[in-house]
Amino acid sequence: MAENRIAWHLWRHVQTQLRTTFSGVVGLDYTAVFLVARVLGITMDEAILTKLHALEAILIEEVNTHGHERDIRSD
Repeated sequence: MAENRIAWHLWRHVQTQLRTTFSGVVGLDYTAVFLVARVLGITMDEAILTKLHALEAILIEEVNTHGHERDIRSD
C-alpha cells in the first residue's frame, strides 16, 4: 500500500518532533509534522493523519511505560 509507505516515510522524519512535559511524552508537535510533510511533498489527508496517530499512540505508550525502566550506564 503506497499510503502506508508515505505515512512511514513521514513518520521516520517526524518521530523526534515530540511535545513533552515533566510527566513524559504527550504527543507529536503537529506544527512541525505539517511543515516536514510540506518539505517532503506529502499531502496531509485524513488517512495519513490517522496512520500517524496510530504510530504516535504506540510511541507514547512505549516511552511513558517502559522508557523509565531502562538501565542507563556507561562502561
